[in-house]
Amino acid sequence: MSLADASFSGAPAAPAGMSHGDLSAIRHRAHGMNRLGRRFLGATLAVLGVAIMMIAIAAQTMFINSHDLRLLMWVLIPAVLGAAVVAVLLARPVARDAKRICDAAMRVADGDLTARTGVRRNDELGEAAEMFDVMVARLDAVEYERSLMLSSISHDLRTPLAALRAAVEAIRDGVAPDPDLYLSGMERQVRALTSLVDDLQLYTRLVSGTLHLNTTRLDLNELADEAMETLRPLAEPRSVRLLLDADSRVMADVDGSQLARVIRNLLDNAIRYAPDGSVVLVRIAERNGRATMQVIDEGPGFPTDFRAHAFEPFTRADEARDTRTGTAGLGLSIAKGIVAAHRGTVSLGEGPGGVVLVTLPVDVHGAASTLATAG
Repeated sequence: MSLADASFSGAPAAPAGMSHGDLSAIRHRAHGMNRLGRRFLGATLAVLGVAIMMIAIAAQTMFINSHDLRLLMWVLIPAVLGAAVVAVLLARPVARDAKRICDAAMRVADGDLTARTGVRRNDELGEAAEMFDVMVARLDAVEYERSLMLSSISHDLRTPLAALRAAVEAIRDGVAPDPDLYLSGMERQVRALTSLVDDLQLYTRLVSGTLHLNTTRLDLNELADEAMETLRPLAEPRSVRLLLDADSRVMADVDGSQLARVIRNLLDNAIRYAPDGSVVLVRIAERNGRATMQVIDEGPGFPTDFRAHAFEPFTRADEARDTRTGTAGLGLSIAKGIVAAHRGTVSLGEGPGGVVLVTLPVDVHGAASTLATAG
């Protein structure tokens, strides 16, 4: 069981290869003795002991007379006591901060990813504590995204699965007034589930960096036109027109299948929010060695509080609408990851309406072939 799993199972998790008994033993040792302070004191006394021994040897070999030896001993006795006090005083804050780090580590081992050391020092121990806090903060962020993903997936799967179950039961019990209509509805729900699974699979490959680009020289106008033809059946029932405004040819080195997915995602989003009888415009141009693509709709535009988080995974401008349509809130996040792999950028433009702007270098032969983590 991983640390992340502990928050779902309700039981604290132990690191791989370590039992809860091992953790208890470590915790007992950490809290039961001040080994660091004893080592400080022992090292100090050892140094003083060596010094006393050297003085005694010198006295035996007549390098120091008995009178001087007595004087040295009277000086060394308070020196030994003072050194012991100094060693204890120096060891105490170090031992205290080391204990804080140990306590925080034990809390993390028990599944508490909110644990922080609280240690602030300008030395190596302080650097170790700071790195520990950064590590736990990143684990906490990963756990939060994991929880959000599981919550979002379960929520998004519930609606189409419930609809499919109801339709199957109606057909099985012979109470469906129009079985063909029910089958058509079931087909739509299956397509929604397939789209959801495809998005999740692609997002997983994006964040793990395992999706590779196969770039070739393509006309972006043709890619956009093909995407528009694919989504025209979604737009026509609501009399939404899809228009392309483009230069004669805009060529770029891209992975055709992945960039086509980006265009479809942006068009699908624009169509969903476009008013009935309105226009969704795709504008493509080339300026200063970069290709630009704008997807513009005449809808309400992106809410102000949504714009700052638009490209984060599992975020939606309208939770109710996206729940009905079966999307996982990954469209813009996936688009950002794919465009970033082409050394491009994607951003929200200013309205009126919804505007998404994609920029791509015309020549990306120097780009890495493996996608980086989607941000």
